Amino acid sequence: MVAADSSYAETRPVTHALTLAGQPVRVEVITTLEAAEPIWRTLERRESIYTPYQRFDLLAAWQRYVGAASGVELFAVVGFDSSEQPLFLWPLGLTTKWPLRTLHFLGAKHSSFNSGLWRRDAAGSITHQELHAIFRRVTADHRVDLLTFHRQPLTWDGVANPFTMLAHQPSEPCIRLDFDEAGEVRTAVVAQAAKSHNLRAKERKLAKLPGYRYFVASTEDEVSRVLSSFFADKAKHLAAQGLTDVFAEPGVPEFIREACMRQLAAGTPPIELHAIESSEEVLALFAGSSDGRRFSCMFNTYTLGPQSRNSPGLVLLVNIVANCADRGFRVFDLGVGQASYKTLFCRDPEPLVDSFVAVSPLGHLAANATGLAFEAKRRIKESPALWGIVQSFRRLRAQRSEKPSGTNSGEAA
Repeated sequence: MVAADSSYAETRPVTHALTLAGQPVRVEVITTLEAAEPIWRTLERRESIYTPYQRFDLLAAWQRYVGAASGVELFAVVGFDSSEQPLFLWPLGLTTKWPLRTLHFLGAKHSSFNSGLWRRDAAGSITHQELHAIFRRVTADHRVDLLTFHRQPLTWDGVANPFTMLAHQPSEPCIRLDFDEAGEVRTAVVAQAAKSHNLRAKERKLAKLPGYRYFVASTEDEVSRVLSSFFADKAKHLAAQGLTDVFAEPGVPEFIREACMRQLAAGTPPIELHAIESSEEVLALFAGSSDGRRFSCMFNTYTLGPQSRNSPGLVLLVNIVANCADRGFRVFDLGVGQASYKTLFCRDPEPLVDSFVAVSPLGHLAANATGLAFEAKRRIKESPALWGIVQSFRRLRAQRSEKPSGTNSGEAA
């Protein structure tokens, strides 16, 4: 047993005495990043179960620049064993939109997969009754009405997600690529994708451009240059589709820049930038997050110039898949949602679920309405005919608007 860090208990009062697997557990709610950080990082270091979207550096940047500015209060639920070692940390936020008080994961739409950080033994032993007991105690203390937990994986790194013991419904799914140790899966997928879109020939054309290269941004200058190109190109793409530019919302550019810069020198930034470029422009970019075992793409864009005809986004993906396989990642995914280019590289379905759990009478009304709304949205996206109508309407709206608004992370040319 690792010696207990006394700093965990020095300044924070006991909140609740509960049990987990029959053992005493102390549960408390932490409301500042400064107090949560040492516990959070301890769980990250100890081979705990968490997705790359629950890394402290990623969510701390989001909360500082986006969450706090939009009224989200940190609500980290933490459990300690009898020797004051952390068992879990649930990175939640509390939002009040009068009269409704809602608990949700930090990161909002910028987090593709949501879970808590769990010590393996805690994730494997907590029961349905214990999970609900913890939520009853902490929500009662803070007058919470509703839990809305989006895009939760059923399992992560071979361990069942304890939050799926809550009531849930299907969410928009993800498809992934699982690498094998021999590299045969990577080789076959890349070869098929390259052949189906003639990507090898297109990359040869791109390679003739002065200064052409594929790279992973590793310096602050590279990050700044690539992001400047991304924000400009993405705004134009989204405007053309009649979508709101979520990357221009207050605090979002600052959040993304910080998440790309943190731990950059160590080679482990919360958001990693992959790009291909010439001496004249960034041709394509994909950004993703990883936990050392899985690489998950977050957002992307590509040039609007003449070289777009050579599918720089798809050419870039061939390079990224090879990079991830060579680095020993076991899983690669292109994020949540459907797009035709994703099926060129990822074939293995990964179901996700949403939980809308009421903890007050007002919460019951909101949970029913929210659940129905998200189910309707999911079904529309799964219907090619209905989704085509939605996209056509958006494009028509964009064409009629003199002031483009613009989002979509599901593009790759």
